[in-house]
Amino acid sequence: MAGSSIVSGDNPIEYSVSDPLKLFIVQLLIIVCLCRLLHVLLKRALQPTVISEILGGIILGPTALGRWQAFTDNVFPEESIANLNLVANFGLVLFLFMVGLELDPRMLKRNVRRGITISAAGIILPFSLGVAVSYALFSILMDREGSYVNFLLFCGVAMSITAFPVLARILTERNLLKTTVGSISMSAAAVDDVVSWCLLALVIALTNNSSGLTALWVFLAGLGWVLLVIFIVRPIYLKYLRHSGVFNGREPQQMVLFITFMMVLISAFFTDAIGIHAIFGGFLVGAIIPHDGGFAVKVIEKIEDVVHIFFLPIYFTLSGLKTDFTDLKSGATWGLWVLVTLVAFLGKIVGCGLAARFIKFTWRESATIGVLMATKGLVELVVLNIGLDAGVIDTRIFSLMVLMAIVTTVSTTPLVTWLYPPKCQKRLEDQLQGDESKDSKDPNAGPPVNMLIVLNRIQQVPAAMALLSYFHRKPPSSSALSLGHLPFYRPIRVFGLRLLELTGRDSSIMKHYESELQILTDPAISMFRTLAQVVKLVFHGALNFSDYEHFADNIINSAQDAGAEITIVTAFGRRKSLLEGSVHKSSAQAGHLVPGWFESLGWGFSAEQQASFVIELFTKAQNHMCVFIDCGLAETEETAKADYNVASGVCSDDVIIEEGAPLAAESSDDQHVPVIVVPFFGGADDRQAVKLVSDLCTQTPVRVQVWRFTRFGARNSVVESASYSSIAKVHFSQQTMGGVAEPSNLAAETRVDEDSWRREMAERELDEQFLDSYLRPTTTSAEERAKRLSMATVDTAIEPPKATTSANPADSTEAADQHSSTRHKLASKLRLRQAQSPTQSSVLPVHSDDSHNAQVANVQIQTITTATPLQTFLQRARMLKSADLVVCGRSVRDSHQYFDHSQELAMIKATGNTQALGATAEYLLGSGTSASVLVVQSETTKSPTV
Repeated sequence: MAGSSIVSGDNPIEYSVSDPLKLFIVQLLIIVCLCRLLHVLLKRALQPTVISEILGGIILGPTALGRWQAFTDNVFPEESIANLNLVANFGLVLFLFMVGLELDPRMLKRNVRRGITISAAGIILPFSLGVAVSYALFSILMDREGSYVNFLLFCGVAMSITAFPVLARILTERNLLKTTVGSISMSAAAVDDVVSWCLLALVIALTNNSSGLTALWVFLAGLGWVLLVIFIVRPIYLKYLRHSGVFNGREPQQMVLFITFMMVLISAFFTDAIGIHAIFGGFLVGAIIPHDGGFAVKVIEKIEDVVHIFFLPIYFTLSGLKTDFTDLKSGATWGLWVLVTLVAFLGKIVGCGLAARFIKFTWRESATIGVLMATKGLVELVVLNIGLDAGVIDTRIFSLMVLMAIVTTVSTTPLVTWLYPPKCQKRLEDQLQGDESKDSKDPNAGPPVNMLIVLNRIQQVPAAMALLSYFHRKPPSSSALSLGHLPFYRPIRVFGLRLLELTGRDSSIMKHYESELQILTDPAISMFRTLAQVVKLVFHGALNFSDYEHFADNIINSAQDAGAEITIVTAFGRRKSLLEGSVHKSSAQAGHLVPGWFESLGWGFSAEQQASFVIELFTKAQNHMCVFIDCGLAETEETAKADYNVASGVCSDDVIIEEGAPLAAESSDDQHVPVIVVPFFGGADDRQAVKLVSDLCTQTPVRVQVWRFTRFGARNSVVESASYSSIAKVHFSQQTMGGVAEPSNLAAETRVDEDSWRREMAERELDEQFLDSYLRPTTTSAEERAKRLSMATVDTAIEPPKATTSANPADSTEAADQHSSTRHKLASKLRLRQAQSPTQSSVLPVHSDDSHNAQVANVQIQTITTATPLQTFLQRARMLKSADLVVCGRSVRDSHQYFDHSQELAMIKATGNTQALGATAEYLLGSGTSASVLVVQSETTKSPTV
C-alpha cells in the first residue's frame, strides 16, 4: 500500500483488494454528484429526489454509460461491487429504520376506520390484479422457471405496496399534508406499508426455504421476534427514555443514541439470521421508537443526511447496474410493460378511489387519493431488488417493473396538481381557530381585533412582545376616568404563527405533520404563551413548515384560517453597518439606498430573495398586511417599563396628553414615554395606519403623534396644484440629477389629466373625512376646522415656489429657481448614502404646525405644511428614540401626485428593493432614525371605510 502512488506511475483508480479506498471514493463522488445534478434539474419539474437517484443509477448502468466497456472496467469493475453492496445494504437498514421512525401510531388514530378502509381496498384489488397478471409474466418472460407460487405472491406485493416516504414528501411539497385528502392518504399509506412489508417477509421466507415446514418455522420465529420487541423490549426502552428526560424536550445523550442504534443492529442481525432480511429488523425497531417530546425527530436528525446523501444513491446505483432497458426489445415485452403499468395505476386508483367515495369523499378527492396511493418510488425499488437477489424474478422483469415504478412516481405530482387544485382543497381544522370564550367580557370593549403575528426565529420574540405591549390595553386607571376620557377600546386576539422553512429532510416533514405536538415544546411559541398568561392576552399558537417559494401563500392562508384582520410579519431590523453609516460604495455611487435591513430579516435568505418575499406578501395579501422592522425596540428601559405597565394593568397619568404637549414628552424623573409616530401623507395605506393606531393604542402607556404633511399649494385649486407639482418635480430633478429643464418638457408636465385629478381630489376628500372621523375632536365645529386649516404660515427657511399660469413655461422655471440653493442643500443632506448621527444641528427649522389633541386621549395630530414632506419627516424622525415606533403606510399601489414622493426624491428607482416597503419606510430606515418601523398596507378586497 505504501508503494502505491500516482507519482510512481500507478493507476489511482485501479481496484486493489488490499487498498479499495481510492476507487471507492471515486465511485462515491461520481454517484453522489450525478444524482445531485439530476435532482437540481428535475426539481423544476416538481419531481421528488428519488427519481433523480433512480435515473442516476440507470445512467451509470448498462442502459447508458455501462455500455461503454472501458467505463465499466475502470469505474465499476466486478470485483468492487461487493464493497458497494456491503455499504448499500448497511445504508438500507438505516433507511428502513427511518421509515419505521416516520410511522407514528397516533397518525392512525386520527383516521382509524377510514384509513383502514382505504388501505384494505388499496391492497386487495391491486394484489388480485397482480396475481392475475403474474401468469402472463411468468409464462412469457420467466419461461416458467422457478416457483410460480412465490412469483405470484411477489407480484401481488409489488402491485399493492405504496411508498410512504415518497408520498409524505409529495404531500409536504404540494402543501397538502394538512388537507383532508393528505391526512387520510398518510394514514392509509402507513397501514399499507406495514401490511406490505409483512407480506414481503412471508414471500422471502418461502423463497429462501424449499421446505414449506421450514418456511413456517422461519415465519413463526419472525413473528415471535416482533412480539418480543413490542411487549418486552419496548416497555424497558420507554422506561429508560423517560428516566433520561428526553420526553421533556431534552436532547438525547450519546448513551441514549448508542442503545437505540444497538437495538437496530441486533434486530437487523436476528431477522437476517433467521432467513428473512436485515431491513425488517431495522424497520421494526424504528416503528417502536416513541414520538413524545420530539424524540423520534431528534433521532432521525442524527442520520438522515448521511443516509440520503451517500447510502441511498449507492443503493440505487447498484439497482441501476442491474437494470438494462435494452433487454426490453420485443413487442410482447413492451405490451406486458403497458399491462403492468395499467394494473399498478388502476388497481390503486380504482380500489382506493371507490373506498374513499364510499366514506363520503367527493369524486375529485377520491381520485386524488387513488393517485397518491399509486406512488411507488424507492420502496418499490427495495422490493424489486430483494426479489431479484432472492431469485424470484429475473433481470428482464426487474427492468420492466423499474420502468413501471418510474412512470407511476413521475406521474403522481402532475396528476395530483391537476385533480386537486388549491380552490378545491379542504383543510383540516386549523390550530389557529380562535376560542371566543377567552375574549374580554369588559362592557367597554369593542369587537376584538384578530391579529396574526408571524415569527421565524426565537430572537424575534422580544421585539414582537414589545410591539404587543404598545397595542395591548388593560382597563383604564381611575385618573383617566376622572378626566373624562373615553374608556372604549378594541381588545386584541393574537394568533402566533411560527413559520419555519421546509428543508426537504425527513425530520422537517415529520415536524410538519406533528406540528400539533411540536408546538407544545417550541421555544418561541412557549415564550409568547407565557407572556399572554401574564398580561391576560388571548393567544393561540400554531407551528407550520413551508418551503421558501410558498412562504407568502402560507402566511396568507393562515391569516384566512384565523380570520385575521391584521397580519404582522416580524423582522430583526437593519444591518448594523447601515446604522453606523457604512454602505456599499457601488450602491452609494449609483445613488441607491442599500437595503441593509433585508440582510437581517431573520429568514436566512439573500437581500433579493427577501425583497421578493415582501413584495409577494404585500401583492397577494387580502387583509391588512404589516411588516415590522425592529431597530432595538425590545432592548430599551422605556419598553421594559411599558411592558411592566401592561402586565400590571397600570395606565399611568403621565400618558394622558394635555393641550400643547411636546413631541416626545419627558416625565418629571426624565424617563422617556414611548412615542408612536404616524406620518400621514395621504392615501388608503396611511389611513389604515392611523386607524390601526387609534383603534389599538387607546389608554395604552404610549403617546401617539399623527404628523399630517401637506405640500405648499395642495389646498388650492386643481390647476394651481398641478402647476406646482410640475415645477417642483422638474426643479428638483435639476438639482439632484444635474439635468436642465427644457421649456417644452415643463409645458408638457403642466398638462393635467382631468380624470386622474378628479380621482386625486376624491382621495383627498376621503383623507379629510377620515381624519375628521377618527382623530379630530367631536366638539370642533366646521368653522373652527376651516379656521385652523387657513392658519398655516409659510416657513421662511423653505419658501414654496409661487404657482403660475403664465403661458411662457420659462417664467415658471425662473420663479422656481429663486429657491434652488436652499432646496439643493436640503436634498444633498438626504440622499441617504450615509446615515448621520441624529444631532440637534441636523434638524430642520420648525415648520408651521397646527397641533391639537384628538378624540382619543393619548393621540395628538399635527398638520405640517412644507415643500418637501418626505424630507421634513425624515429629519423629524431622526429625533425619535429606540423605544419609539413609526407606523407608516406602504403607499406603493397608489400613484396620486399629492403623496407621490418620487417627484420629491427623483433618485428613487422603481426597483424591487425600493418597492418592497415603499419610499417612506425605505428612506426612513436609511436616514439614521433609532425608532422601529411598522409598514402598513390596507386590505385590497374593498375600498377604505370612511
